[in-house]
Amino acid sequence: MANVVVTFKLMPESPELSINDLRQKIGNTLVKFGRIYKESVEPIAFGLNAIVFSLITIEKEGGTDPIEKALREIHGIADVQVTDVTRVVDVKDI
Repeated sequence: MANVVVTFKLMPESPELSINDLRQKIGNTLVKFGRIYKESVEPIAFGLNAIVFSLITIEKEGGTDPIEKALREIHGIADVQVTDVTRVVDVKDI
């Protein structure tokens, strides 16, 4: 099995929700599946920001479905998108 970096783009339900609280909840969920590689906040429009996380995890059957399901269960998340999946040759280099 290979390691992969999976990038998720998460949309909050409302611009009134605390981005920092959501980032913490998302981070706590993702660490159950691997190691967080990067995180950022991208402005969308009208005060709404997307939260982007990249996760290093093990490639396995079922792909990202279990991770996406766990992220969708977080209160305050309206949408979860996988924007990129890339195999990693050597995790030590990251």
